[in-house]
Amino acid sequence: MGDTSSLVSHNKGTVRIDSLDLFRGLTILAMIWVNDLAQLRDLPAWLAHAPASADAMTFPDVVFPAFLFIVGMSIPIALDRRRERGEMLARTLLHILGRTAGLLIIGVLMVNVGAINPEATGLGRSEWAVLMYLGVILTWNAYPDAQGWRRALFIALRVAGIALLAWLAAIYRGNHGHESTWIRTQWWGILGLIGWAYLTATLCYLLTRGHQAGIAGLAALGIALCIADKNGTLAQFWLARTINEYVSLGGHIGGHSAIVLTGVLAMLIARPRPIPSDPNVRSGRPVAGLLFMAAILLVAGIVLRNPYGVSKIRVTPAWCLYCSAICCIVYAGLYWLVDRQGYRAWGGLLRIAGSNALLAFILPPIVYGLLQILQIDWLSRFNTGAAGFFRSTLLTALMIALTAGLTRAYVRLRL
Repeated sequence: MGDTSSLVSHNKGTVRIDSLDLFRGLTILAMIWVNDLAQLRDLPAWLAHAPASADAMTFPDVVFPAFLFIVGMSIPIALDRRRERGEMLARTLLHILGRTAGLLIIGVLMVNVGAINPEATGLGRSEWAVLMYLGVILTWNAYPDAQGWRRALFIALRVAGIALLAWLAAIYRGNHGHESTWIRTQWWGILGLIGWAYLTATLCYLLTRGHQAGIAGLAALGIALCIADKNGTLAQFWLARTINEYVSLGGHIGGHSAIVLTGVLAMLIARPRPIPSDPNVRSGRPVAGLLFMAAILLVAGIVLRNPYGVSKIRVTPAWCLYCSAICCIVYAGLYWLVDRQGYRAWGGLLRIAGSNALLAFILPPIVYGLLQILQIDWLSRFNTGAAGFFRSTLLTALMIALTAGLTRAYVRLRL
């Protein structure tokens, strides 16, 4: 392979893999797009999530698992970097738990926006939501290194964000059925589901010390949990039933975590390894390895499709395996194009957005909330058919550009 300096970017001591940031940026772009399309009418069926009763998957059904896959790809890079600098295991576990808690908190807050009771809360839905997102930005922004009054200012902004979120949570009142309630975890939201899968996968990585065979075995165990959930085996155990009251053991812990672990395995395959005789020279055929992995996943998905079908909503084993295979194929192409052939210029904004994915994810609801507060409703004129399609496409491009601009202005969220 020779010199690998072209494979990565270095920024403030952090190593970034260009193809991974582009993959993440493309996934964020797709997530913003399909989320906006979900508000429209009269669109082709392949642009909407397949119904729970259908044995099918559509383009939007692949977007969320693609993000899970990318979360997995980032785990070896992040945890190995911590180990290389001599960080204690206890500190690493604290970081993992803190990051998981952040994802769960933001996910639950986002889920509860739709059920807010404005009269009982004292704030309108849009006002509460925009303030909540402001609190998220202030709390989890990665402020630049500073000294003196600037450092004091950044600390004050973070404290203000925490206080704002605490106040918004305290005043929240929602309508759940005919009952006025406080914040509830009726489901964990997209970020919360990512949080549970991230926690499971990182613990698996630490347990196996990053060995490929161990990661593959635990990914298979996740699929086995998913199967046991579908055939009713898990329901026979009291502990499984108890866990399922809070988080789906077969779906969220089993299926979603299996997708994250396939992402971990893909990075272990794609990341060049040093040759013992010459550490400066790298070996491996990552593209072939990723395509071979995709083939195995596709075959496994075909085998498991007939018993349980394919469904994102039901988190079936075949859906997990098919989506992981698709991600392997897409990343193999990006790796070859960007890291091998050096075609990077086309993805500038996407790469920046990919490095600041959480901000890109929350920007659309912030913009929609501000438009509602300002009573600007002209977007509703373009909510069907081709007009809606182009509206969503344009807004998605604007969100990516806005994310890149804010990132350059040091608004960069880090959990």
